[in-house]
Amino acid sequence: MRRFIWLVFLPAGLAAQRPAVSPVLPRFLARQIDTTLSVWLFARPDASLDALRERLATQGVRVRVQSRWLHAVSADVSTAVLRDLLQDRELRRIQPLGRFKQRAPPPVRPTITAPGAPGDTCGFTTGDDPVLGPSEMPYRRLHLRPLTDQGIDGTGVRIAIFDTGFDTANTAFNGITITAQHDFVFNDGFVRDQPNDQPGAQSHGTATWSLFAGDVPGRLHGITRGAHFLLAKTEDVRSETRVEEDNYVAALEWADSIGVDIVSSSLAYLSFDNGFSYTPSQLNGDIAVTTVAADMAAQRGILVVTAAGNSGPGSRTVWTPADGDSVLAIGAEDSLGAIAIFSSRGPTADGRIKPDFTGPGVAVCVVTGQGHVGRLDGTSFSTPLLAASAGLLKQMHPTLLPMDIRTAFRKTGTHSSAPDTTFGWGRPDVAAAAVFPAGVTALAPLPSAGPLTTVTPAFSWSAGTLPAFAMPVTYHLRVGRDSTLANPLVDTAITAQTFAPGQAFKAGNVFWRVDATAASGETATTGPIGPVSVPPWATLVTFNNPAGVVIDTAQPTFIWDPALVSSPPGPFLYDLRVQRVATGAIDIIALGLTDTTYELTQALERNTAYRWILTVHAGADTSILRSQGSILVVDLGMPTATLLYQNFPNPFPTGGRDSTCLWFDVAIAGNVELDILDLRGNRVRRFVPGRDFPGVLGPGRYGRGSGTGGICDPRLMWDGRSDDGQLLPAGVYLAKLKAPGLLVFKRIVFRGK
Repeated sequence: MRRFIWLVFLPAGLAAQRPAVSPVLPRFLARQIDTTLSVWLFARPDASLDALRERLATQGVRVRVQSRWLHAVSADVSTAVLRDLLQDRELRRIQPLGRFKQRAPPPVRPTITAPGAPGDTCGFTTGDDPVLGPSEMPYRRLHLRPLTDQGIDGTGVRIAIFDTGFDTANTAFNGITITAQHDFVFNDGFVRDQPNDQPGAQSHGTATWSLFAGDVPGRLHGITRGAHFLLAKTEDVRSETRVEEDNYVAALEWADSIGVDIVSSSLAYLSFDNGFSYTPSQLNGDIAVTTVAADMAAQRGILVVTAAGNSGPGSRTVWTPADGDSVLAIGAEDSLGAIAIFSSRGPTADGRIKPDFTGPGVAVCVVTGQGHVGRLDGTSFSTPLLAASAGLLKQMHPTLLPMDIRTAFRKTGTHSSAPDTTFGWGRPDVAAAAVFPAGVTALAPLPSAGPLTTVTPAFSWSAGTLPAFAMPVTYHLRVGRDSTLANPLVDTAITAQTFAPGQAFKAGNVFWRVDATAASGETATTGPIGPVSVPPWATLVTFNNPAGVVIDTAQPTFIWDPALVSSPPGPFLYDLRVQRVATGAIDIIALGLTDTTYELTQALERNTAYRWILTVHAGADTSILRSQGSILVVDLGMPTATLLYQNFPNPFPTGGRDSTCLWFDVAIAGNVELDILDLRGNRVRRFVPGRDFPGVLGPGRYGRGSGTGGICDPRLMWDGRSDDGQLLPAGVYLAKLKAPGLLVFKRIVFRGK
């Protein structure tokens, strides 16, 4: 007891340097009797593993595995030595070595004797494929035949399989290339059953290997018989199906040292038979040793495909190393696509979707003995089917990285649009993934590039390097105003990967999509791309202030800035019109302009509000732009008559303007009144005299704005309110001007607010 109290009260600096300890270890250390524990000893980054190993040897410790990836060793350590190691400042963490106890796989289905194959459950029947026989189901479900019928068989791909052992003498594997084999249980070079094995230990591994490489004429044909295989016996089945973590880690590093592309592991671990197990909260991809090592393999370019486990149907039942971020965890489904009840479900402890994919895992035909083929269930068999499928992609596209293959499978999965924690992304269409491993990639135009500068954008995309048997590929391009593309502006099928529509798109957002179909029938899509912002055909540069513009020349120059346009349908032609705001009458028309500036050849009437309209022609199509505000040519001279002009806009509010402008001229100085009346003659608002204007006004023009301040004087703008600020009801009102020699009314229509 004093030993543990002393550990707790170490000075803070020293305690911080002690290795972290797994919570389960104190239970063992508290026992009075000495015992031996198998543990992982994780060294600090600057510590030498070789030096650690030598130091352990001097203390009588047996080092089981030295892992350069984990910078750790697994060792059998007595509790007495372990207490000393708890003070070792070169150690980062001490954690028990997992001796996994697997959950039993689904029971072997009852034997159904097939004609000519006593004891088999996968006999040839009339109508079966002459080569694949009853093993054709996974080929059909995963859509492998377009590839395998072209002779694609994993040639040049190195595949490692981790399992209980492998019957390398079985004639089903005649002609298969075994690059390397190693037994990590007995540390020798033989993966077949040995005298000290439990009889039949090799059966599970042989069954999984047969899906890659087996050949039983007319009944079973492996998917990747052209691959080179690395066979690793990692699982010791002699004692309660016990498997040790360090065998798995050592096998990964062994395969990497030889050179491997894909690792298939039909092993799913969680509980140990030494009193330690990972808790569900620890299945986050960062704690379990096998998971960490499998993710590190992926970082080294090795695709790790592993069984999700047979612990369904409950949630959070995925076992290690399937919780790895970069590991492909495979669930099982039946021949109709329904999830197998035993298939483990996600999510992981940190909420990620698992499994990644599903594959056939019910009634799968596998080699069960010399010349025998039977049907077995389990994620153990959906896993090699997906790993072998990845081998076909790797042969066709040798530069694909592990996450590239995952992306290809995701894009073509049956649940790609809505992945979940039962199926993940579902069962991939392997042929489509192989023909279009990156899918179809949209190149231009893209929303991320910002608004377009042209109204005739060229659309381009890429499908990557395509196999000869898939050519030609037909691309169906649609362009529309919304992501559904239900009413497309463009709808065409071409074989090129670029398209110039030959038409100008109107201003606003567009969406587009390309669907590709290979000659062999495989499909891929960009999905909807957008929104992409198309600019107006032109931007009015002058006289376009929403508040209006006051100018002192009666023959102004109009300027506009066009968007880019291809020919055809360009170049643009322009029609320019100048319109009276009050009446809508067109005073000036200039047609067929090719320049982007136009100086009026006739004068505008002074003290009259105008707007200008530009019609842009692109071939037979047009786009119309209107100035946002009015143009007022002021008369700098004194008025010769007293006048009340029609308010504008009228009716109001309109066009984003919530007030109306009141203009009047005074020719002779005197008393002036400007009021708003209702139809009964009651005054509701007085402008003159008032806060801003005296009762006596001199000659002048009132109500106009000046310069860039707008076309209207804000002091003479009515917003539909009375003198006390109350909003008046919609209706007809009268503007009344009383001045020397004049009493005049103008009708105002207020639409209300």
